Amino acid sequence: MTNERTNNTSDSEANDELSEGAFAVEVLINKLEREITELKDSRLRAVADLQNTARRGVENEARARTQGMMGVARGVIPVLDQFELALAQKGLTAEQAAQGLQLLQSELWKSLERVGVEQIEPNIGDAFEPGKHEAVMQKSVDGVQAGAISMKMQNGYRIGDTVLRPAKVAVQPAA
Repeated sequence: MTNERTNNTSDSEANDELSEGAFAVEVLINKLEREITELKDSRLRAVADLQNTARRGVENEARARTQGMMGVARGVIPVLDQFELALAQKGLTAEQAAQGLQLLQSELWKSLERVGVEQIEPNIGDAFEPGKHEAVMQKSVDGVQAGAISMKMQNGYRIGDTVLRPAKVAVQPAA
């Protein structure tokens, strides 16, 4: 009987150990399942945040583009009003019409300058810069180095470092 008791006690202890081991494994599995759930939730939140950020970026870009266009339009509309007034005038002399056109040009330039537009005004003898100048022909002029600007045909325009339209120029041919 002592032997049976010892075996029963050993079996009971072994069962207790198995139960404790199974319980520990179950606790570990539950902990890992919670961590997996938390990581999935965290990933979903991160993906949603990224999508929201991208959407807001697109909306902000569209809003900025619209605001920029509105700024230019607000500056040009008064010039259009002046054109309408000038065209409604009858019996103007050529000199009065020329003065009116100069006034309109001045107003238009003020509007463009407010949004950052600047002229690119090359001078004869200036170095030719492919980003700022467009060579449309070669023309020989005394006193100008080869490859330099020999004639300005049309001013260019830029906003900051961005060229809207390069200045059209003639370039001194090589000797």
